Formats: sequence, structure tokens, C-alpha cells
Amino acid sequence: MTDSTPGTDEVARSRKSLYTALAVLVLVGALAGAFVAVGGIDIVADLIAGDADSGDIIAPVPPAEPGESTPGEPGESTEPTGSAEPTETAQTADGTTGETGATSGTSATTPVAKPPTGDQQARMYAEQAASQEQIGKLVRGEISSFNLGTVSTSGSTANVRVTANYAAGGSISGTMVLRDYNGIWYFSSITRDGSSGSTPSAPGDSGVISAIITAQAANQEIPAGIISGGYKTLTVNGVSSGSGTASVRITLSGGTSPRTAGTITCVSKDIGGVKYWFITSFTKN
Repeated sequence: MTDSTPGTDEVARSRKSLYTALAVLVLVGALAGAFVAVGGIDIVADLIAGDADSGDIIAPVPPAEPGESTPGEPGESTEPTGSAEPTETAQTADGTTGETGATSGTSATTPVAKPPTGDQQARMYAEQAASQEQIGKLVRGEISSFNLGTVSTSGSTANVRVTANYAAGGSISGTMVLRDYNGIWYFSSITRDGSSGSTPSAPGDSGVISAIITAQAANQEIPAGIISGGYKTLTVNGVSSGSGTASVRITLSGGTSPRTAGTITCVSKDIGGVKYWFITSFTKN
């Protein structure tokens, strides 16, 4: 059995140490590569520098649903918008205005004309009573037509020159008067020249006055047409009489307005045993 020499043992130990050092270097290199790959350098830098917001908890933001917009991104406004329906302006009886919904179903209210005063009503009644000569002949069918002449308007009064043509022949001239009370034209009188007629002393009948005011206020086309010169001839086509009433069928023509048919409606009132006739309206048919 031979013994190893000291030189041989020393060489063996040197090789073993070399191999161990190489293995360590390889392991360190591998660990260093892995450290760099996982961002170890940044982690170490953050740990050294510190993070001012490291104490805050940031909640995860869920993904936006389709059609929604996230804060800071363009999208539809979330502010409430007004109704797309238009509004309408309605006028009330006192002249004020206000907005109403398009589907509210409301409509503008037309103010009712203010009626004549008590004195104006009494005057209208008295002037018609004083016109019995011509109104009476009209109701009895004695007048065939009227020629309507010059119209003179002064303030609230319109004077219309007329010529009454009688069915039995002959004619007579006179004046028809209409008066404007609160924007409504009312027939007041028709008298021949040189005669002012007679007025009964009895007070005006409320029923007759009410009928005159109501019916004439609702039928303004013919009076307005006469005053404006729209009609120059009033032809009487016939009279229908009843108990206390009479309807005179007429045709108006010859002026700037189209030829039209109408009706003069009259009512009677017994005053002191005498029948008086009052014209309540000129109605366009």
C-alpha cells in the first residue's frame, strides 16, 4: 500500500476549492438575473425613497357599463334637460298671460263685452220707442227697401243717411243712428227728416233691453258693414210675425262687401195700450 504524497493532496484540494467557487459564482449570477427580471431594483429604490401615498387605500374602479362614461372621459351629460314639448301662451279674461303645457287642453278666454250703462240703456230704449213710425212700417211689410247713403261718424255715434222705399210707392228720407257702447255697435233709431218721434213716459222694460243688448252684441257683422260702407242697399224680402215677435228677411248688397242675406229680428211691448216694436238684432244668415 502506497501513501499519497503531500504535493498530490494539495493539488486535489485546490481543484475542489476552484469548483466550489465556480458553483457559487454561477448561483449568484442566476439569482442576480432573477432579481433584475422581477424588478427588484425598483422595489429596493422605493423602499429606500419611501412613498408619500403609501398609507392610502385605493379602491379598484369597476369597468364601465355599455353606454356609461367614466369621470374625466367624454360622454353624455348627466344634467337634467328640459321637456322637448313646446309651451303655449294663454290669455286670460283679465288680459294677463301665462304659459301652459302643450297638452294641457286649456284655451284662451275671450273677455265678455261690458254692457251699456243704465243711462245708455234707457236712451237706447227711448230712441227706439221714438222710431215707431218707420219700425212699425217695416214690421207690417210696408217698406220694400232702404237705400243706405253717407255715413257720418262722430265719437261713439254713427249717423247713416237712409231713404225708405215704400211697397205702395213713394219714398222718404231720414237718418238711422247707431251708437258704440264699449266697443259694440247698437241700433238706436231710424226717423224721417223733420220728425223726432214721441217717447213714452213709462220706464224701459228690462226684458226688452236685455234682449237688445244680448242679441246685438252677438251680431256685429251687418252693423259694422253698414258703417264701413260695405252695404248700400237693404232689400226686404218678406216678414214673418208671431206672438210678440217679427222676423224681417233681408238682402244686403251694392257696397264693398259681398252680397249677403240676413234677418232683422223685432220684439213688441205693450206700452199704455199701444204696441211698440223694438229691433233686437241684425243677423247675417
